[in-house]
Amino acid sequence: MKKALMVAALFMTVGCIDIPAMNGLIDRIVPEESRSYHDIEVWSVEGDFAPDPDQDDGTVMKAIEDMLKHPLQFQQAAQNLSWKKYEHTFVIESEWNARFVMLLLSVNYDIAGGSDPGEGPAGTLDISIRDPNGGEHGEGYEMVTWNNGISERPYLLPPIYGIWTVVISGSGLEGMGSIAYSGDYAMKVESERLF
Repeated sequence: MKKALMVAALFMTVGCIDIPAMNGLIDRIVPEESRSYHDIEVWSVEGDFAPDPDQDDGTVMKAIEDMLKHPLQFQQAAQNLSWKKYEHTFVIESEWNARFVMLLLSVNYDIAGGSDPGEGPAGTLDISIRDPNGGEHGEGYEMVTWNNGISERPYLLPPIYGIWTVVISGSGLEGMGSIAYSGDYAMKVESERLF
């Protein structure tokens, strides 16, 4: 707005103006407003994976017994179980004028005795990241291995304003069963805000 008034005033006083040259002069006289962004942590959560509570308790108990007998073959016992889904939400506000959104995911698995087999399957993971418009940005189902764990895996998301939904599930036992085999997760969402 200020530029337009300056150009109009100069045009009226001089008559003929070289517009590109005047734009450079006006930029020096009336600088553009600078925008200052600050990184922010939008949301974070931690949780433990657990069996689906709707399945038969006998199946879960049998899996725990098998894991305690043969800790290094825990995945064979775990493959017959279904896992509880955890739903989380976070909000990206429009007034932030964010240019990016990033979700960081970490997943950890432990077996009886704290021994780490070094390779092979460690556990399962299923993640869905839905934007406010219903778009899917998650990886889906995957097998996590001991030698290729997940530590702050970044998911670069579009800066869509509104409520985002994350649904995550994975293998792991709770309560006394966690002595035999456990899995946990941590998620953090980072973005930026215009100040």
